[in-house]
Amino acid sequence: MKNKSNEALNKSSDAKNLFFSGVAALTVANLMVKLVGLIFKVVLINVVGSEGAGYYNSAYEIYAYLYVISTSGLPVALSMMVSRSRARGRLKESRKIFDVAMLVFIGIGVVFASIMALMSKNLAEFIKAPETSLCIIAIAPTMLFICVSSCLRGYFQGYQIMAPTAISQLIEAISKVAIGASLAVWAIYKGYPIHVVASFAVLGVTIGVFLGMVFLYIRRFFFKEKRYNQYYIETLEITEHTRSAKKLIKELFAIAIPITISSSVLSLTTIIDTLMVQRELLKNLGNLSLVHTYYGDYTTLVISMTNLPTILLYPIANALVPLITSARELKDKQRENRMRAFSMRVIVLIAIPCALGMSVFSREILSLMFKQSSVDNASSWLSVSAISIIFLGIIAITNAYLNSAGMQSKPIISMVVGAVVKLLGNAILLPQIGMIGASISTVMCYLVAASLNVYFTLKHVGKLPDIINTFVKPILCAAVSIALALATQLLLTMVVASKFIILVSIFVAVLSYLVLVLKTKTVTEEEILLLPKGEKLCKLLKKSRILPKKEQSE
Repeated sequence: MKNKSNEALNKSSDAKNLFFSGVAALTVANLMVKLVGLIFKVVLINVVGSEGAGYYNSAYEIYAYLYVISTSGLPVALSMMVSRSRARGRLKESRKIFDVAMLVFIGIGVVFASIMALMSKNLAEFIKAPETSLCIIAIAPTMLFICVSSCLRGYFQGYQIMAPTAISQLIEAISKVAIGASLAVWAIYKGYPIHVVASFAVLGVTIGVFLGMVFLYIRRFFFKEKRYNQYYIETLEITEHTRSAKKLIKELFAIAIPITISSSVLSLTTIIDTLMVQRELLKNLGNLSLVHTYYGDYTTLVISMTNLPTILLYPIANALVPLITSARELKDKQRENRMRAFSMRVIVLIAIPCALGMSVFSREILSLMFKQSSVDNASSWLSVSAISIIFLGIIAITNAYLNSAGMQSKPIISMVVGAVVKLLGNAILLPQIGMIGASISTVMCYLVAASLNVYFTLKHVGKLPDIINTFVKPILCAAVSIALALATQLLLTMVVASKFIILVSIFVAVLSYLVLVLKTKTVTEEEILLLPKGEKLCKLLKKSRILPKKEQSE
């Protein structure tokens, strides 16, 4: 049976291609989504101002918390269960899993949408922003739409098909900008108060998520399961046996609840962070409008920019879970270890230069997109917060390892301890050093959570790549590339004064980093060959003498 299972996996699709095609689809979509989202943030803060952005973000944080509770664990659990059933030859059961999960998702969506709508005033009072209640009502229906979308996405991911997820996310993002910004401009034209204008901007999110859900439903309606199950049908012993709905729901929640708890802890911390930051600002500033201005700058410029590089990190973790689950089910330890080791290296290679670059060039990067008063407020906060990008990447990938290994409860410990560190840091630092204390406590939170996740991975899953190649070399390469970028910026400012000089400096940093990681063998030819079109890429790099020629004879 084991041989048959391995043969099925090899025939159905090469794991490398499955992994990178999924990563590519999600990464391209996430890049576009974040780019569109960033445009929206720029439009938002310029149309409704920092105060209006503060109202918008206060409501959005509540939505984001309930969103995490309802969607973080269940789609992952669904994709794992569908992938596992297919690998066992239980094709009929994989369809039943989807049907059962859809009922669960709809129920959860209705409950949370109702909570947001009916308790909008209470929620607004809780975060000390009573005028955000209209924004909360405007975004409430999104909970139902996103739950249905999450179920459909989890089902497709169980088949290692990431394109529907990617396209639906893009539809949501574009609609949010086009519709939300248009409604906000219309509301300003009508002379509505700023908190009402913000609620019209929020309505764009709701409409966008609804349109994304409609696309996913249409895609599922025309989905041909038999085509993607053909190799399993030909190779495995297919069974018509399916477990009862009760057992499937029990397994769904057994997987999903620990993942949801670990994800929601930090989201809850963000809401409490919102409360603590706004209370501290109000105590020091004594002006509610000014509080929303500062908080709008913190959430729109600092948190949004810190989360921006995750578009390159989360697709790797998301695409990895169903593949490792399938490999474990087929008892292919070698493939599982290879995918785990390589994915960690990729995460770190991306996260380290993003963190250092954003930290060093925070003011210059923000100046490209935001008004100077907001940049003056937020640039120092971003310089500190950006360091957490490294730890966010490690958390994402180690969560994927632990979830795939059935250790869903371990990240809960990491997240709870990290959340406690965050809240204690806020309580101690905010009164002493102001808003930058929130940035410091964020870095401390993710550092602690990432460290615990690494510990649990080493103890329960398996060893990670060596520290020198995985961490030390990328840090050195990134440091040198940032130094070259700073030198470039210094030289260019002697010739011309322009805020767009930073774009040239970033280009120098990226190019020099790529050359350094290849010249120092931080990334080897063998690893490049794991990429799609890896052979052609190696030939091009050797021809340009970036890849050491001696590797050609090895």
